[in-house]
Amino acid sequence: MTIKDALDRAKLLKQARLREERLEQAAQREAQAASAPRAEPHSFMAEAPRPAPVRLAPLAMVDISAAACEESRILLTEEQRRALPQADAAYRLLRSRVQQRLKRSNWSTLAIVSPEPNAGKTVTALNLALYIAREQQRPVYVVDLDMRNPSVCKYLGLTAVRPLPEYLTGDAAPEDVLVQTSVPGLIVAGARATVEGASEILAGPRLENLLAHIRMRSPDALVIIDLPPVNVTDEALVVAPRVDALLVVTREGQTQRRDLERTLSTLAEYTVAGVIVNQSSDDQVTQYDTYGYAA
Repeated sequence: MTIKDALDRAKLLKQARLREERLEQAAQREAQAASAPRAEPHSFMAEAPRPAPVRLAPLAMVDISAAACEESRILLTEEQRRALPQADAAYRLLRSRVQQRLKRSNWSTLAIVSPEPNAGKTVTALNLALYIAREQQRPVYVVDLDMRNPSVCKYLGLTAVRPLPEYLTGDAAPEDVLVQTSVPGLIVAGARATVEGASEILAGPRLENLLAHIRMRSPDALVIIDLPPVNVTDEALVVAPRVDALLVVTREGQTQRRDLERTLSTLAEYTVAGVIVNQSSDDQVTQYDTYGYAA
């Protein structure tokens, strides 16, 4: 074998080895590609632009009447609060206690009830809402579901308000019955006339839809619901499963122990945040309420 023959043979062997190496590398790449997770093909939905945020209709603005609030024992103005320091201090304390429970338990819906009529639950609900709204930390919605004796709009002096029952019966939209009051961050829904068949109206799905609308409009809102007395009708039991907790308002000298025990027994399967003891006298209409609070 000549030197030329040896060189040619070596060249051929080298080419063969290079071909084998390239084939082996190609096989390795194919194996790696087969074992790697495959990316999902782009779909039309994936490439479509995100939908625009839902634009909610603005709420109507209404003015709260200072005269109506004074008559109803609602502490609206700074002058009222300065003139009644004991009531002001009581509501500040109540606000702090309630806010602590709300934060600790991550609650956003609170219903106000009482064992019997005239215990001061609506006054409590509105003053609590005002004191929380004034902090301007979160919006506060007051929803009057005491449709047998609606008082929220009356106590605030609101007249140009579309009645909440029209929404609950399917005749109005949420933005038709919710109104922004002259107190920043305080939104109200209520009525001034009584409604028949309140239990059946509240049993439908419209209440859940209203609460969902409020949450969409104001994700961090606190919703305070004024409910009828527990021992008088069953509306409180219809609404109780849809709220986070309930506050029970009693009146010292009026609420009987057996009536309070009956109320607490009726609400036993739900979360009762506390019992508020209203200590004012019924025969002194100019005296504002003061409260004790038991968690």
